[in-house]
Amino acid sequence: MQSISKKRRTCESNDGMEDRLSGLPDEVIVHILSFMPTLDAVRTMLIRQLRNLWTLVPALRFDFNEYYGRMADKPPSTHVAFSSFACFVRNVLLLYRRSTMDTFHLSIRNLGNISKDAKIIGDVRMWLRYAIEKEVRVLYFRYSAPFDPPRCIFTSQSLATLALLGCTIEHYVHQSQIHLGSLRKLSLIGVKGSTKSYDQLISGCPSLQELIVYFAATSGFEILNINAPSVSKLRICVLNIRCSCTLNCPSLKILDIGVSEKSPYFQLSVTGVISLQEVNVEYLPTRYYSGEVQPFFKLLQNAEVFTLSCKAFKELSNSSTEKMEFSLNTWRRIVLHLEWNGERCLEVIFKLMKKSVNLKELIIYAGESSGDDCELLCPELTACVLPLLKTVTIHGNHGYKKWCEGQLQVIEFLLTNGVVLEKLVITFGKNKLTTVEKVDLVKQVSTFRRASSNATVIFV
Repeated sequence: MQSISKKRRTCESNDGMEDRLSGLPDEVIVHILSFMPTLDAVRTMLIRQLRNLWTLVPALRFDFNEYYGRMADKPPSTHVAFSSFACFVRNVLLLYRRSTMDTFHLSIRNLGNISKDAKIIGDVRMWLRYAIEKEVRVLYFRYSAPFDPPRCIFTSQSLATLALLGCTIEHYVHQSQIHLGSLRKLSLIGVKGSTKSYDQLISGCPSLQELIVYFAATSGFEILNINAPSVSKLRICVLNIRCSCTLNCPSLKILDIGVSEKSPYFQLSVTGVISLQEVNVEYLPTRYYSGEVQPFFKLLQNAEVFTLSCKAFKELSNSSTEKMEFSLNTWRRIVLHLEWNGERCLEVIFKLMKKSVNLKELIIYAGESSGDDCELLCPELTACVLPLLKTVTIHGNHGYKKWCEGQLQVIEFLLTNGVVLEKLVITFGKNKLTTVEKVDLVKQVSTFRRASSNATVIFV
């Protein structure tokens, strides 16, 4: 690491008071400057006591849109604005004094028709190569048009985190062998390439632990195979595309799935996953227009923590009864974000509970309520045993006056079937209930039968 003088400077201001900032050790000041935008850090050179300490910051962040937005006099064209930005970047890199770099952030968007200008592309490639030569550990690169990153990025042995947004990986991936031996986290956001190029890049990261993939119709493929033996955390987001994804990640522990409503035919298959601990579903990966939702949940039935977003839960509650048959699972903690929309909502909750025989904790975030009263569901659906459930938290719907009947049925269901239940917490949140209405709710809940003599209901 670049050595920094430990000399403490003391300076007296005009009124005789001590300048506390100037009195700090150089290491502390450099650390503070590292959290500032590079443009602001450079401007501290105007402070005599700080001299050129900005040249020793471990992180450089360049954002063309931010730079353009802060220009006092807006130039007549984007090309002129970028020329000013490029001059600033070149001067910073020329004066930079650290031998190595922790973070290099380069974001260039909204260039319009000049994004393919040969000089601009040449400058950007030169800046990226500079960062790699400085053995940068964290590289974030965003470009507003198709762009082939320098070859050296894909052979760097210093990179621990790499985020690519909006560029392409097709060209260099097929021409040279990929090997990022130290890479731990890889983010590919809207990166254009083929199935083969994605596979080659991911396979070329033997130490990869976290992978984030956002892909859309512009990504250039409809099939994605993720073979990542060491990945423990994976996030997949699909936007406006019809495709399928196969996961072969034996070390996978956390899986986040986000699928837009415009991608109804995204198919997911999971193989070789033996240690899955947590699954977060933002939207169901497929509407299963020709099948059932059960196959999807069966893929994830061995996780310990299962989270459903409001959109995913709504999709479930809108499905036909035949498609809501779930397999037994090993989920120990379930988090549900939902809207109260009548009996269908209750039916999903009760069916999930009956198949979650290992459930120990349940958290429900109640969103908007339709205001419709729910009829009492059949005894066959509401009668079961929750043998391990100990803790329940229900966050009341926010901003609505009425505590809907469906929430009361869920509370009663849990108290009646939780044979070892210890604590049920009910939060009012931002409900517009009056004090009298809250008291009436407490009284009503107190009349529910409790299967566990140790069950305590707490209102917050």
